Amino acid sequence: MGFLSSSVSFTKYMVKDRIPDNFWSTALEEISARAFREKDAGVQETSTGWAPSRDPFKEEITLEDISFSEFLVVAFRVDKRSVPVPLLKKYCSIEEKRTLEERQLERLTTKMRKEIRERTKLRLLAKALPVPATYDMCWNISTGSVLFFCRQDKICGMFEDLFKTTFGMRIYPVIPYTMGLQVIDRETQQQAYETMKPEVFI
Repeated sequence: MGFLSSSVSFTKYMVKDRIPDNFWSTALEEISARAFREKDAGVQETSTGWAPSRDPFKEEITLEDISFSEFLVVAFRVDKRSVPVPLLKKYCSIEEKRTLEERQLERLTTKMRKEIRERTKLRLLAKALPVPATYDMCWNISTGSVLFFCRQDKICGMFEDLFKTTFGMRIYPVIPYTMGLQVIDRETQQQAYETMKPEVFI
């Protein structure tokens, strides 16, 4: 569990939408509908879904798995399949030679090579074992603060998309500029917007 580790790194977000009165029942329904299930993963290179933070390989999610007082805690699971480049080249070469012999051709067109590569990669992906990874999310429903325990841009992008699809809300990354605006008083916020300029520290 990312947020219970001895050292962590995370990306902080903020939810600005109003939380509905029936939030928990709706949240459980939407999370369960997008829970990670092995049978639905297919042979894609990347498969994503929600999972219980304490047991990321459990497919059924209950309210007890995600609700902790005013906090919603859930894991974002990402399974990746990959085919090593040398292995793909090997089987593409075998398939290209077989195609040349069967069709009695002297050379293959670029389109044919592309089709062979895609078909071969898909066949090898089906045999590859997916490597799972999980990233915890901790959402304070009262304040709107969301901590996602990952700093990788690609993973964060996929998480943001699934969050919006699941909850129907957008999350906004919290950066030093917006954090500063949260600690200054309202009367000086407008002036801060107008006068603040970027600086380069060497």
